Formats: sequence, C-alpha cells, structure tokens
Amino acid sequence: MHPSVRRAAAATALGLAVLGSSPSLGWAAITAPARVVVDRYLEATGGAAAFAAERTLYTRARVNGFGFDGRFESWSARPDRHYSRTTLGPFSLAEGSDGQSAWRTDPTTSKVVPLHDNDLLDAQVSTWFELERWAESDQGGGDVAIEGSERDSLGAYSVLRVASPFTGIKPRRLWFDERTGLLMRAVSPRDAQNVITELSDWRAASGRMRAFTSLTRVAEMPMNRLTAVTDSIAINPSVEGLPFRPPTDAPADGMKWLKQDGVAHLPLEYRSRHLWLKVSLDGGPSEDFLFDTGASVTVLDSGFAARHGIATSGRMQAAGAGASGSATFASIAAISIRGDDGDGIELTNLKVAVMNVAPSFSAYFWRDLAGVIGYDVISRFVCTIDYDAGTLTLHDPKTYQYAGREAPLPMVMNGTVPGLRGRLDGRYEGVFRLDVGSSSTVDLHTPFVAEHRLGDKLRHALPVSGAGFGGKFESTMGRLKRMDIGPYGWNDPIVLLSSATEGAFASEEFAGNIGNRLLERFRLTLDYEHRRVFLEPGKRYRERDVLTRTGMMLGWYGDHVKALSVLPGSPAAKAGLREGERVSAVDGKPILEWDVRALERNLEDGPDGRSFTLTVERNGAPHMLTVRLKEML
Repeated sequence: MHPSVRRAAAATALGLAVLGSSPSLGWAAITAPARVVVDRYLEATGGAAAFAAERTLYTRARVNGFGFDGRFESWSARPDRHYSRTTLGPFSLAEGSDGQSAWRTDPTTSKVVPLHDNDLLDAQVSTWFELERWAESDQGGGDVAIEGSERDSLGAYSVLRVASPFTGIKPRRLWFDERTGLLMRAVSPRDAQNVITELSDWRAASGRMRAFTSLTRVAEMPMNRLTAVTDSIAINPSVEGLPFRPPTDAPADGMKWLKQDGVAHLPLEYRSRHLWLKVSLDGGPSEDFLFDTGASVTVLDSGFAARHGIATSGRMQAAGAGASGSATFASIAAISIRGDDGDGIELTNLKVAVMNVAPSFSAYFWRDLAGVIGYDVISRFVCTIDYDAGTLTLHDPKTYQYAGREAPLPMVMNGTVPGLRGRLDGRYEGVFRLDVGSSSTVDLHTPFVAEHRLGDKLRHALPVSGAGFGGKFESTMGRLKRMDIGPYGWNDPIVLLSSATEGAFASEEFAGNIGNRLLERFRLTLDYEHRRVFLEPGKRYRERDVLTRTGMMLGWYGDHVKALSVLPGSPAAKAGLREGERVSAVDGKPILEWDVRALERNLEDGPDGRSFTLTVERNGAPHMLTVRLKEML
C-alpha cells in the first residue's frame, strides 16, 4: 500500500484514539484464489521484480483535513522500519518504529510518547501494511484469503481478508479492482470503528504504478476525513540517521512549577462524584474545570470560548460516552492550575479542543463548566488523587519516588486512557479504563456484556439514563457478585451494562470503565511515564456500593430546578414525582438555597425509612410530595 495511505490515516490521530503487546508471529498462508489477486496486483503495479527491488521509500504529500491544510513526509525501510512527520494547521505529529519499539508525538503538545500494549502492536501492524508485506512471496508471515466480491457505482472488486502476523489486531479488508487489478480501498478496524481509505489517481512513478491520491475517513463520522496528494517519491534513498527509535532531544514542554520544582500541591473539590479544579486561562479569573483521565485532550466549552473571545479553527467529530459530537480547536497562550497559596503549575502554548460540553453536564453538576483537563496535561505528571483529603499532587516523573506501602499495579495504555486488569465474579477478565470523569462504580461496554451474557447474571436490574459528551445514553444497572483488581476486591459491586452501539461505551478494546464510586475508596496515583498505578485503601475502602435511595436526579438550570430523571418503581416515583417537573423546595427550604453537597447528603445518604418533603410546581400551584428513602439495589 502506498505510504501516503498509511500516514494519512495516522494523521487522523488528531481526531481518533490511536489503537494499538508484543508481537506474536504466526505461520504464513495464502489461498490459491487470493494468490491470483496478489499476483495480478504485482503485475499491474510493475511486476514482482520491481516490488522486490524497493528496499526503502520516501514520499512527500500535501494533506487536507479537519479544516486545515498541511504536509507530510514518510520514510520506510524493509522489513519493519518507519518514520513520518505531519503538519496540519497548528498541529505537528511525528512517529516512528524500528520493528521492536515505536513512538509518536502528542499532536497538541509535541511530547514524545513511547508506545506500549496495543498502541505498540498497532504501530507494528500499520508499518507491516505500509510496506505491503502481504505481497511478498511468503506474505511477510501473514495470512491472506479471499473474503468475497463487492460492487459499487464505480465497479466490481475482489476483497481480500489480510491478517498480519501480529496477534491481537483484526484483519484488514483490501479491495482490488477486478478490471485493473489495482488496490482501490482498504478497510481497517479500529476498536468499534472502521477507518476507510480510498485510493485513486494511479500513475507510474519510480518504477511502479502508485496511487497519488488517498482519502481516509472514519465510518459514521463524516467530518473526520483527510486527503493526501503525493507530489514526490523516491525509491531506495538513504535512511541513515532517521529517528526510527524515540528521539532523545525532545523539545521543551512549556511547563513551569509555580512554587517548588518537581511537585505541586493543589486543592481538589470532590463534588457530585467528580473532581474539580480551579483553572485560569491567559491570566484571567479562575474557572471550574473537571479533571478527567477519560478525556483524550483538554477541552474548553464552546459557550465559554465564545463569551471570552477565544478564536477557534478547524473541525472534527469526537466520540464520547453518549455518541459523537463536533469540535473545533483553539490555542491558549497560558493555562495555570494553582491554589490560594500560589502553589501549582503553568503551561504555555497549549492546543485544546472546543466542544459544546456545558449543556450536557451543568444541569447534572449544579454549576457552570468552563472545560475539562485531559490527557495532554495529566500525562505530563505523576498524579496523586487523595479523595479523603481533597487534594491533587502533581509530581515530576523524573524525580518522583513512591513512599507508600502498596505494590504497583501495571498500567495498560491503549490510546490515552490508563487501564488496569480486573475480574468480575471471579471469571470474567478484561482491561478496565480508569476514568475519574465517571461517577459510576463500573460501566461495562456493550461487547464485553454480550460476550459474557452479563445481562443474564445481573441482580435487581434497573433501566437508567446518563449523560456524556455526545448526549444521553440508556443502560441497565444492577449488582454482580464480586469485582477484583490486583489484591483488592469487593462483594456486590453495582455495575452498569451498556447497550450503546457507538461512542466510548461500544469499545471492544476495554471491558469497561472504572469510575469514582470505586476509585474514591483509594488514594490513587497514576504514573504514566513508568506505566504503573498505586492504590492505597482509604476510609471508604470497605463501604458497600449504594445506589440512589430516592431514584431521582435533579437538574439545575440557573433560576430553577427540575427532575431530570425518575427511575420506575423508585421512592420518588411512588411519591408521585414526574420527570420534567419543577422542584421548588425540599423540606420547606427553597431548593436554590441548598448547598448541593448538603442536598445530596439529605436526599441520598440517609437510612432506609427516612422521609423528606418535595415541593413541586404542578398546574401553576405548589404540590407537596413525601419521599421515603429506600435502597433500590
């Protein structure tokens, strides 16, 4: 496959989580009908001898996508080395692989990120396809078979199912034009999505026929498209000195410690089972931001950006828990996170996504949301979250030394979200993302739920609705028997079973998300640099999971409050509360005069049988409802 195809797809990492364990090589195999298709492709592109003579290849191209123009260059060397660099508007991305290791730069910070786990595997597989190893006499150790025939408005195609020799990554589907024998389309599974590359404008260049234009898109996300047009090709250039391995002369990261080098102690508000920081942009007043390990980039709310005159550019679609939504980009000169004592950190020249997040969250959180601190900031530090003390400590990874008693757990990094291996009911194992942007105990993804038929094993199932970026989503909540992570475990965990067919909860790479109802049991330390997690049991460690004792969720809309949801059969439903009704008072006190944390304690944390009075507006008059607390699961 032409190198521009592979690296054009790589450039879409600006809008995708790059997927990606050490390789496991299999035996090469090709069926006779597939051999006919491959041989014809080699003949159509210049012959097997011309293909075999290509030891190294250089390509330069113009790229356009996400509302930006740019350029990229790519060098590849058989059997397994690759290096490329891409610029697209304000973003720069470089990546390389030497067959055993791989790396990339974060497109928003230019930080060099060594790849591990599935990210490493994906880089190795992508280089294998870029070098067209499947067309070698031994298929490069892969497996090639005919999958069938396809037709579209442009013609008929023979479709090959091509599996690389690396286990753990799904095969790709390659479409060959039955008239010309040329490769016209590649379909690459990436978690729950497909990345589709269309090839066109085949011309003779440097001894072979090559596709000079490629269009790479993400299925079901029409805004995420990138076009690459080749303008220069050279075969067998020298690749001496290219950074196939991670470069050591990394650029300065634009970060400053405000009080003490190597460590910053920050106040962290744990409210509505989410983590809140005060953040200042470009020297402005402090604003409320979520701290979210599940966010792949730092985000500004689009309304906040508009009110503060922050210019945006570009466009993309981004996947969230609800589904997907649109985003643009902005550059922030300085962002500081600090406490009242001046301790903290400052980052300069940060590129952020701008999304319409506040409407989805502010009503749930009872406060305005200016933005979200995500992976591009969080991963620069060793982060210690103390739920009991309400503090966040940021450490320099180069000088950090763990001083506790707990053994580290290996962090799995697939993309930008840290994960841990866990087990449900003593038998259902998987990797679970550590998502401090979730208020759940465990949200189980649709493929994992279906594979293990967990709906049949759930006790006291309840239909529930939630919200995330992209909108609302429906799920089922109940209890399983047990959950274990390393040496830590609990009986009767409350789990949420997703039925989503798109978005983060449809992910096949992870079994699910672990949220704050579980993580609040610990003092949590995330060491991205050394890929380890420390869990130190806190005062909530042995508490039993408890769901809402009212079965209602109240939403704040500035000057009024209304019932966002009322679970069927819940105490609130039995009291007569209807979804969408305005609630004006609790126990006679105007609801807007309540502190949200005190309200949560009174409405959710009391013993079974305790009652309180809701005043709702019904037919233009106040109506009194008595709600009696009762555990629902």
